[in-house]
Amino acid sequence: MAVALKEDYQRALDEQKKEVRELVMAGLEQIKDGKTKDFNTVCDGLEKK
Repeated sequence: MAVALKEDYQRALDEQKKEVRELVMAGLEQIKDGKTKDFNTVCDGLEKK
């Protein structure tokens, strides 16, 4: 039972990390496209999500 819970936790953690990476990359893309000039604005938006 404990092994199954650990595996579920690890899967959820991995999925969260993937989502965070995608959000960071989207924020960097916004900067690249000139949609924002302030990296702090991008970070603030990511923190809200």
